[in-house]
Amino acid sequence: MPENHAAGLPATGDAAVDALVAKAAEAAVLPTVDHNALYTGILAGLQEQLDANPAAQPGSPGPAGAL
Repeated sequence: MPENHAAGLPATGDAAVDALVAKAAEAAVLPTVDHNALYTGILAGLQEQLDANPAAQPGSPGPAGAL
């Protein structure tokens, strides 16, 4: 599995998701009081990626089985 070099974690294969996962590493240097805002933003970004239409993404092959 490819590695998400920004976080030293396995890559998901989706650059936007990998960037959000890497952003979670910022929690290590933030005061605890700021963790909620960080995680809330990350979760919102992940939800946006889950809700996105993959066929609308640039370079996407579209739905499986589509010709």
